[in-house]
Amino acid sequence: MTRLFHQAPGSPLRRRLAGVAVLVGVVALAAACGGSSGSSGSGTTTTGGSTKVSGSITVSAAASLTGSFGQLGEDFQAAHPGTTITFNFGSSGTLATQIQQGAPADVFASADTQDMNEVQTSGDIDGKPAIFARNSLEIVTKPGNPLGIHSLADLNKASVVSLCVTTAPCGSTARTALSKAKVTIPASKITLGPDVKSTLQAVTTGDADAGIVYVTDAMTVGSSGEAVPIKPSQNVITSYPIAVVKSTSNASLATAWIQYVLSPTGQKVLRQAGFLPAG
Repeated sequence: MTRLFHQAPGSPLRRRLAGVAVLVGVVALAAACGGSSGSSGSGTTTTGGSTKVSGSITVSAAASLTGSFGQLGEDFQAAHPGTTITFNFGSSGTLATQIQQGAPADVFASADTQDMNEVQTSGDIDGKPAIFARNSLEIVTKPGNPLGIHSLADLNKASVVSLCVTTAPCGSTARTALSKAKVTIPASKITLGPDVKSTLQAVTTGDADAGIVYVTDAMTVGSSGEAVPIKPSQNVITSYPIAVVKSTSNASLATAWIQYVLSPTGQKVLRQAGFLPAG
C-alpha cells in the first residue's frame, strides 16, 4: 500500500504531485486518441496531432445525386490523399435491396426516407440516418415545348410520358403529384424508367414528349429539353437521408464522408445543384 502524506495547500511537494498527475492524464489522453480503426490499410491515423482518414469506401447513392456527389467525391479525395470514394448510383429502392442482400456498401444515401427506413429496419444501418438535402419535382418537355405543356394536366396532350418506376422515389412522388392534381395518364401513354436519369433521357433523346423528374435533373437538360415548373400545391418534396452501412469495413472513412456531405462545403455544392436545404 502506498501511504499518502498530508501536505498543506500550496506546499512544494503538493504542487509537484499535482503537476505529475496532470502530465499523466495528458499522456493517457494522447495515447487513447492515437490509435487507428477499420480494416487493414484503412481507418484513421494521427500525424502531427491531426487525424487522417485513409483507405476506400463504396457509396450507394440515389441516381439524382450523380452530379453533386461526383464533384464532392473528387473534392474529398483531393483534400484527403490516400482515400478512394467509389459510387454505386441507381434507384434508391434497388440500392436498398442490394444492401439488404449483402452487396458491398459502406454508405447509403437515399432519395426518400422510406427506402432508408426499410434498410434500417432490416438491421443494415449503423446509427441514425441524417437528412442532408431535399428535392422537388418538375416537368421536362422536348426543346421548345412544342405541345404547350404548362401543367400536370397538360401532360395528357403528350403521346408518350416518361415516369420512373413506382419502386423508385421519383416514380412514387410523381404519382403522388398527379394524384394531388387529379390527373390520370392512361397506362398506354406511359414509358417507365428504372431511375430518374433514364426517365429524363427518354425525353432528351426524343423517345417521350414529356416526363416528370426532380428539379435537380431538370436543371441539367440544357438545350436538350425545357423545364416546366409544377404548382407548389401539387408538387411533392422528398427528403434525402444518409447513413453508414453496418457491414462497412472502414467506418472512420464512411463517417468522414457523411460529415463532409453535411458540412458547409458539401451543402454549398448541393445547393448549387438545385437541392433544397435539409430543413
